[in-house]
This record gives sequence, C-alpha cells and structure tokens, in this order.
Amino acid sequence: MKTMLILLLSLLSFFPDFDAAVLQITGAGSVEELDETTLERFRTLSLHPVELNSAGRSRLRSCGLFSDFQVASLLDYRSRTGDILSFVELSLVDGFPPGFVEALKHFVRLESSGPPGRRHDRRLHADLMLRGAMRASDDTVHAEGGKLKLALGEVAELNWSTRTTYSDGVLRPGTISAAVYGHKYLGKIVMGHFNARFGQGLAQWSGFSLQPYGSVSSLRRSGTGFSATGSFSPELCGIAADWDLGRWNVGAAYSFVGKLPVANISYVGQRFTAGATATSRAVSIDWRVGIPDASIYGEVAWNGALQAVAGVMWVPSYGNKIAALGRYVEGVPELIAGAGTRSLDAVAAISSRQFRSMARWSPALSLGPLAFTPSLRLAARCSESWRLEGRGELGLTWNGWLLHSRLDIVHSNGTSWLINAEAGRTEGKLKAYFRWTLFRVEDWANRIYVYERDAPGSFNVPAYYGKGWSLSLAGSWRPSRRHAFYFRASYIAYPWMDAPKPSRTEVKLQYQLCL
Repeated sequence: MKTMLILLLSLLSFFPDFDAAVLQITGAGSVEELDETTLERFRTLSLHPVELNSAGRSRLRSCGLFSDFQVASLLDYRSRTGDILSFVELSLVDGFPPGFVEALKHFVRLESSGPPGRRHDRRLHADLMLRGAMRASDDTVHAEGGKLKLALGEVAELNWSTRTTYSDGVLRPGTISAAVYGHKYLGKIVMGHFNARFGQGLAQWSGFSLQPYGSVSSLRRSGTGFSATGSFSPELCGIAADWDLGRWNVGAAYSFVGKLPVANISYVGQRFTAGATATSRAVSIDWRVGIPDASIYGEVAWNGALQAVAGVMWVPSYGNKIAALGRYVEGVPELIAGAGTRSLDAVAAISSRQFRSMARWSPALSLGPLAFTPSLRLAARCSESWRLEGRGELGLTWNGWLLHSRLDIVHSNGTSWLINAEAGRTEGKLKAYFRWTLFRVEDWANRIYVYERDAPGSFNVPAYYGKGWSLSLAGSWRPSRRHAFYFRASYIAYPWMDAPKPSRTEVKLQYQLCL
C-alpha cells in the first residue's frame, strides 16, 4: 500500500521553476506582489539550502519556508522515524502536500545525518556578490553594491550587505546580521539587524508582508519569530534570542532603532498553536487550531485601540482551498473570502473604504518535453473610482528554450495597455533572455507594473508610464559551480509622447563567488 501511495504521489508531482516555486511557498499571486528582500532571501536559500534532517526547530521556523504546524509535524516525524531519505517520503509527512514538496526542492536538502540530533552540518559556506550598474538618460549615474554571507552549516550565519543607488551615491556600512542556532534549549541568538514577525502581524511584524488580496494562501500569515536578515533596508537592529522548552518557545529582543523591546511566548503543537506578544507599542494574543482538513486562526491586539483578525481555511482535498477572513484594523472592518484549486484562484474583499477582487486561471500542461503554460488574471478595485485590470500570458518551454508573451489592459480614467514578448535559453552554463515591450499608458493612475529579469539582489519591477517601447537582454554565465556572472542591458524610448521624454539606457554587471 505504501509503495502504491509513493508511486501515485510521484505521478501527481510537477516541477516548478524558481519563480513558480517562490509563488507556491509564499502564496503570492505574481512576482510583482513580492519585494526585493523576499526574492533575495529565496535566492540565498537556493544557494545554501536548509538541511531538513539536522536543522533545529528555531532554524526551521526562521527560514520562512514553513508554518509552525509544518515545523512541529516535521520534527515529530523525524523523532519517530529518523532521517527523511527522499522527497517522496517528505510528501507523506502531515502538512507537506506533493506540490509544496516539489517547490521545496529548490531550497532544502535531505542529507542523512545519522540518528536525529547526533550530528550536525558544520561545513563552512561562503557567498560573495559584487555588482555595478550604470544608467544614462539626461545624466549618467552609477550604483554599486555587495553582499557577503557566511554559513557554518545549520549552526551559525553572518550576513553583510551594502549598496549605493542612482539617487544616493554614499556607500554606508550597510546591514550586518549574525545568528547562532542551538539544538537543545537555546533556539537562536541574533545580533545586529534582525526581523521580528509574530502571529498575524497585529502587534509586531517587521519588513515585507503580503496583502490578503493576491491569492487564497495569502489570507493567512505564518510568523517566523526572530530571524537574521540581509535586507538592504532593515527595520530593527539590536539583539534577539529565543529558547525552546519542549513545545514552548520563549523569546525576547531589543532594537536600538526605534528603542523597541519585543517579547513573545508561544506554544507550538501539531494541532494547536498559541502565542502572546508584547512590545512598547502593542500587546496581542494569537492562535491557530487545526481540525481535520481545516484550520481556524486569529489574533487580537491592543495598541491604543482594539484590532482583530480571525479566519478559517478549509482544504477539502489536495490542491483545493476555501478561506474566509475578517479584519478590524485601524477602525475599518473588512471581510475577505476566497477559493482556489491547483489552477484557479479567486479572492474578493469588501470594507467601508474599498472593494477589491482578483481571479486567476493558470493551468500547467505538458506533452513530452513541451510545456504549455497559459495564464489569465482579472482584477477590480473600487474606492473613489473603479480600476479594472486584465492580464493574459502564454508560455512555451521545450528542451531548455523559452517563448513567452504577455498582454496587460488597465481601465480607470481611460484605457492603458502593454504587450511584450520574450525568448530565451533556460538551461546550461549560459542563460539569456531577450524581451521586447510596447506600451501606451497615458494616465499615471493606470500605470502597469511588470517584473523584469535581473541579477540576484536587483528586484526590478518598473512602473510603465507614457507611450513607447523597450528592449532588454538579461542572463547569466556560470563557468563553474563557484563562479557566476550576471548581466543586464536595457533601453527604453518614448517616441510618441506629446511632451518630449528622454530615453534611458541601463547596463548592469554582477559577479558571484560561492565557496
């Protein structure tokens, strides 16, 4: 019976690329909904995957890949059966459906470590990134940056990052973040810059978070506790620590930036999770109850006024979700509901201030080596006026080659549109993508955001505005496992504007060393 189940799970699996894997894990509806820090964190994890058979509870929680329920389920499975020997076996663990496991393959490893807790990965890994960019328009400006990450297996890590921008050419000390992870009572100690994310984010949530409008999965947040960060713009800097006491976790931190103390105590079980968070600004209690095929979750906070979030997510069968969420934040009540399958997602939200809705259809079809990925996304928003958006995409991949096209139409005060086409090579030591874009966006309120391929650490989602066209060439060359070179060249022109608007040329080069 177990053999037949493993074979069935193998047939149900699919193999997403990096961007698709990130969307699967984060619950975002599109890459445009993410931020630079989130995407870079996943790129770092792809270079230095988390070792699932040796990482402790605190490391598993702070990496941002798993919910508290998944961490508890994974640790329980390891304690009962020993090391997980394959990704097919991982898909048998409660809370790890096959699609999620396929996405995890980019970011985790399953090396056997002997009896659980006896031996830990202490190999030293180093990752150095240096980059430079130049943009020419009316003036020529340049920007530089660098990142360094040192990791001692799953025991410790050090992050340092700094950069200049086109508008700020001063190179500063940047972000420095170090963490030591324990495997018994000590969970972790983080020094320097750090993130603190608890519950549903009402009392404390630093950095980026998804808005609950892009997909059904985004209706529920999964706090990561205290964690080290390599963000170029961190919010907190000081010291943080937490301790694992069986199923209890106790943590405290102090940030010199903002003079913010943070304390949290939480209970993490397989079917019930609860926590209390306190800062100098707010206090809250959060909970999650797991029942067969569903979970009920929420948080109540006080920060001078009452705030509350409560929701339910039902999974009647693999790949299908139905969710509802009620929010009362900053005196505004809001109701959000959504449903999704493996290829269809729909969410609608209504409050006293606005109405928002989104529906996305994105099946994945294949015929031998040919993969066919159509996608259709419709969105509507109304506050003082309506904004309607439609996006259609069509992608074809075959033996490492890619063809992709996209059409965006936005209607609010007038109608705007954008169309692009892309061809590229996705496999081998040399990868390259050539994109052509044509757009007409005459009202700033109708601007269209498009994710552009770029080097790691350069999150590129420009807002297209005006009437013009653009060309870009982006790619990478990896001559060996340790060395990688990234490049991007782009040109945008506005020949059909009523008022002259200068064209712009940009060139980026980046080198990455992995040891």
